[in-house]
Amino acid sequence: MKYYLAYGSNLNKEQMMFRCPDSEPVCGYILLNYEPVFRRGYLTIEPKEGAEAPCGVWRISDQDEKNLDRYEGFPRFYRKEPISVLVPDPDELTGKLVTAMVYIMQPGHPLQIPSDRYFYTVMQGYTDFDLDKKPLIAAYERVKWPED
Repeated sequence: MKYYLAYGSNLNKEQMMFRCPDSEPVCGYILLNYEPVFRRGYLTIEPKEGAEAPCGVWRISDQDEKNLDRYEGFPRFYRKEPISVLVPDPDELTGKLVTAMVYIMQPGHPLQIPSDRYFYTVMQGYTDFDLDKKPLIAAYERVKWPED
């Protein structure tokens, strides 16, 4: 099993159980200095000093990763990057640092409002992981009412 860091529709536990039957939710996680952004109607994360991107950490099998690769359009639409995350560990009070895989959208896609279905799937995922919805709502508002 390996670790996977999700921030979009793959936070949704019902969807992940269907898409990745071996997956196990581990914990919610706040990725510092990144923000969620809607591009081409889907979420990605982009570096931004002082920002926070709510995420969920999953343990996934090799087959789950293959399923995610197909779903995410890897490598054309999303690329994979390793990222260090701190997960709970019953043997360590502070948890343990692990390397997780995260999908990040390839550059060049325009900002675009998501479909209602996609947005509410992500919103349910935020609820599933007990994450603060403010960064998600802010990402939506940035594309709905862009600054001129």
